[in-house]
Amino acid sequence: MAIVSSMLVERTERGDRLFMTMLQRHCDHVLDTDALATLPAAERPEPLRPSDDDELAHPPTDEPLWSESWYADFVDAPQGLGGWFRLGRIADQHTAWVHALLCGPDMPTVAVVDVDVPLPDDPWAVRTDAIELGHAVTTPLQTYRVDLRARGQAYADAGALLRGEPGDPVEVTMRLVWTTDGSPYRYRVTSRYEIPCTVSGTVTVDGTVHRFDSVPGQRDHSWGVRDWWSMDWMWSAVHLDDGTHLHGVRIQIPGAPAFSVGYVQDAHGLLTELQTVSIRDSFGPNGLPLHATLSLDPGELTADIEVRAHAPVRLAAVDGRVSQFPRAWVAVSTHDGRSGVGWLEWNRNQG
Repeated sequence: MAIVSSMLVERTERGDRLFMTMLQRHCDHVLDTDALATLPAAERPEPLRPSDDDELAHPPTDEPLWSESWYADFVDAPQGLGGWFRLGRIADQHTAWVHALLCGPDMPTVAVVDVDVPLPDDPWAVRTDAIELGHAVTTPLQTYRVDLRARGQAYADAGALLRGEPGDPVEVTMRLVWTTDGSPYRYRVTSRYEIPCTVSGTVTVDGTVHRFDSVPGQRDHSWGVRDWWSMDWMWSAVHLDDGTHLHGVRIQIPGAPAFSVGYVQDAHGLLTELQTVSIRDSFGPNGLPLHATLSLDPGELTADIEVRAHAPVRLAAVDGRVSQFPRAWVAVSTHDGRSGVGWLEWNRNQG
């Protein structure tokens, strides 16, 4: 359908009335002839899936906040240990960010954090005085590994990370492999994808070795302009005991309605995209989450969130803006009787 307005030398009230009258008559004609009946029934589009090439590193643009990141997490509830890893490359600022954090109900939060790494030429490796990191996609959309040896800091009070305080020295190694355990999902609104996984390997903290065998986890890969200080969000990746994987994001941009992204997928990888993600949450005076209730639709799924351990970070922009980034591994109980574990994060801008 095409609508062509009259050629106008300048905008006039009469010209506006002419165009709107023509538009109204055209719409009346469509309705009077029941032309809408010829359209196919409305259907939801098929979920998008990343390609093998999406797993590669991507050439940056010249925009100041263009970045590329690789993220991966895990939770071993019986051992009481969870962790997450992220490498971010901000090309225009010639800087890389390295985050690797571990936490549990009965242990300090252990953090390897360096947001001032000179940008390496190789997107798959980082070498500094305190960090040796290699990561790789060994089989596209199937397996991903992280090998890390670093000097980090331990925090009895995880809130100290949000305050920018130092911790106690600690040695950390990670030798972990993420294996796809569901359907990879690519976002429609931006260049990013999420993959539910199982995780195997070892983590060592000051000589104490923790071994993992197919524990729940998640990984993602993102590239494009990312202004972390221009919006707030809640991100979640949860894995239920019946094999269901949940991923929901609620994004709030100032002056605009909140919008949602995510999926519910069953144990066979059948994926339903979410239209609405809602969160009711509360935070302590130290900036850490206390509890939350997560609701996802379609599916009318509601889950109570029990925070088990904290692994937050503080993010500072080059212009001085600060965002608190609480992250927690959680136990989940759905209102239909299922249970599981996963990670939640909040981006909470402080100005």
